[in-house]
This record gives sequence, C-alpha cells and structure tokens, in this order.
Amino acid sequence: MRNFSFQSILTRLCAGGMALLGFGCDGDYPGGGGDMYGTPVGTFEIKGKVVTEDGKEVAGAAVRVTQPDFPSGVFSYAEVKTGDNGTYISTGNELLGNKTKVVCIPDNPALEADSVIIDVKYTGKNNKNNPWDIGQANATVDFILKKKESGQ
Repeated sequence: MRNFSFQSILTRLCAGGMALLGFGCDGDYPGGGGDMYGTPVGTFEIKGKVVTEDGKEVAGAAVRVTQPDFPSGVFSYAEVKTGDNGTYISTGNELLGNKTKVVCIPDNPALEADSVIIDVKYTGKNNKNNPWDIGQANATVDFILKKKESGQ
C-alpha cells in the first residue's frame, strides 16, 4: 500500500482542478466563433517624414516606436530607417500602450535626436471572427531636426 502525504494529495487535487478549468473554458461565444479566453491583438502603422530646419530631407535616420518610460527607445516595438526622401513607415503586430513614444535618431552626428509621445487609438477590426482583435492604430509623426550647437 502506498502512503500519500498531504502535500502530494493537495498537488494532485490542484493539478486536476486546473485541468478541468482549462477544458471548461474551451468553447465558442454565443453567436459565433472564437475562444472565451485569449490575448488582445492589434496592429499599428506609424509613418511620417524627417527633415532639417531648412527643409532638407534626412535619409538614414533611425525611427523607433517604443514605450514612453524607456529612454530613447532602448526597447523598441519596431525600428525603421528613413529613405532617401526622408520618409518612413513603421508597422507591427504589437499592442502599443495608450501613450507611445516615437524616437528619431539621425545618422548625421551634426543633427540632434528628437522624440514625441503620441496618443494611440485602435479602430476597426482586422479579424471580425476574433473577439480579442482590437483593430488597427494609425498615426503620422513628422520630425524637424535641429542642428547641434557648436561645442556639443
């Protein structure tokens, strides 16, 4: 005869309860598809143009989409470089917070980096059959970069 400890019995009961809960949550919403549990999903597109104060297009600048409380985009949802005409389009499948920081770091060391915090709003749905889909966020963020002052 096997001797079970209290901890062993409690562990088995908890494992059994979790298994029942996991199987019990699987199913469809009334009126159409999708699981009753999941993670919210959405997409974003942030685009814009980077120019200098005198209107010249800035090519090769890194544009990062990041959390506002991280310095200069240490952790980025996305990073792109501006094209020859200074434009960029950053897209991703991440969920951005209500406030999101967009950082522009020029390739030219004579120009200062810049950043802006934007409000993010999701609209529509990408997948109408997924109850967790919150839609698409779109924003336009243009940068006008200043020349660094001499001595910096």
